[in-house]
Amino acid sequence: MKIDLDNLSLAGEVLARQEGHATAIGQHLETYARLSNADMGLILQLLVPINDGVVGAGKKITEGSSKIFGIAADKMEQTGTLYLDAERTSYEAAGEVAATLGMSPEPFSPSSPPPLGAASQSAPSRYGEPDGNLFNQAFWDGYSAAEYVDGTVDQGMDRANDALSSSRSVTEAVDVQSFLPRPQAEDPGIEDIRWSAGLIFGSVDWVMEKLTGISLLEEVTKPFSGDWVRIREASFTWTHTGDAMSGIGQNCMALLPPMASWTGKGSEAFLVAMGLLSQAHTVVAGPAGTIASALKMLVMLSKEMAALILRILKNLEKKLLAIAAEAAVPVVGWAAALITAGFSTYELIQDARTAYKWINRVYDFVSGMAGNVTQTADAAFRMADLYEGMARAGAARV
Repeated sequence: MKIDLDNLSLAGEVLARQEGHATAIGQHLETYARLSNADMGLILQLLVPINDGVVGAGKKITEGSSKIFGIAADKMEQTGTLYLDAERTSYEAAGEVAATLGMSPEPFSPSSPPPLGAASQSAPSRYGEPDGNLFNQAFWDGYSAAEYVDGTVDQGMDRANDALSSSRSVTEAVDVQSFLPRPQAEDPGIEDIRWSAGLIFGSVDWVMEKLTGISLLEEVTKPFSGDWVRIREASFTWTHTGDAMSGIGQNCMALLPPMASWTGKGSEAFLVAMGLLSQAHTVVAGPAGTIASALKMLVMLSKEMAALILRILKNLEKKLLAIAAEAAVPVVGWAAALITAGFSTYELIQDARTAYKWINRVYDFVSGMAGNVTQTADAAFRMADLYEGMARAGAARV
C-alpha cells in the first residue's frame, strides 16, 4: 500500500476548487445568457422561451457538477482523515512498544499539507475581447496563436519532465474562471439600419399603405426592434461556458498521473471517478458550442436580411417619392399618381414578398433552434445520473 497524504490533501483542494468553478459557470450563464422580451423584436421573441430552456438546462448541468465535486471533495477529506488516523494509531502503538524498551518517542505530530498553488494554465491574455476591425483581428489572432504555441511547447516540456520524475505533486491544470470574462460584443450595425430605414421610408410609407393596404415599414422593421448585441453576448457566453467546462475536464484528467501511484483503499474508485468526470465535462462542451454557433448564425442571418430590406427600401423610396410628388397636385396629380402606381404596385408587392421571405427564414431558423434544448437537457440528465451514482456509491461505502 502506497499513500501520499500531501497529494491526497491537494487532490481534495483541487476538487473543492472545481465545485466553485462549476458554480461560477452557472452564475455566468444566468447573468449573460438570459435574453428577455425587451432584448428581442416581435419575431425574435420566439427565441426567448427556447433560450430560457437551454439556459435552464445549462444551469442544471452546472448545479449537478458543483454537487458532484462537493461530494468528491468531502470524500477525499474523509479518506485523508482515515489514513491519518490509521497512521496515528500505528505510530502510537509503536510508541508503546518503544516505551517498554525505555525509549521516549515524540508525540504524534503530522506535518501540515502544502497549500495548493495557482493553476498551471489560464485563458489567453486577450480571451473574450471583441474582434474589432479586420486588421486588429488579424494581428491579435496571430499574437494569440504565437502565445498558444509558446504555452503548448512549455507545457509539453513540463509534462515530459513530470513523466520522468520519480513522483509528481498534485496541481490544478487550468484556471477555469479565467474563461469566464464579461462577454463583449461590438455593435453589428443594426442601429444604422434602423435609422436608415426610418429616414428613407418613414415619410412616404403612407403611399405604400394607400396603394397596397399594408404598411411595409411596420412589417419589415419588426425584427429590427431586438437587441442583436445582446444575442451576440449570449453567444459568447456559451462559448465561455464550453471552454470553462472543458477546463474542469482537464483538471480532473490532470489528477490521474500524480494519483496513479496511490494503491490504498479507494484508489481505484478515485481514478475511475476522475476519468468519468473528465469525460462528462468534456462532452458537455459540445452542446455549449452548438448553441453559441446557432446564436452567431442567427445574428448573421438577421444582418443579411436587414441589408436586403434596406436595399429594397432605398428602391421603394424613389418610386414612392415620385408617386407622392404627383399626388401633391390637386385632382390631376392624383390621376397621374394612379398611372404611375399602376406600373409600380406590382414591383412594390414583389419587394414586400421578398422582405417577408427573409423574415420567415429568420423565424424558421429560430424555430429550428428548439433542438438545442433537447441536446442540452440530455447532458443535464447525464450529469444528474452521474451525481446520483456518486452519491449512492459514497453512501454504500461509508
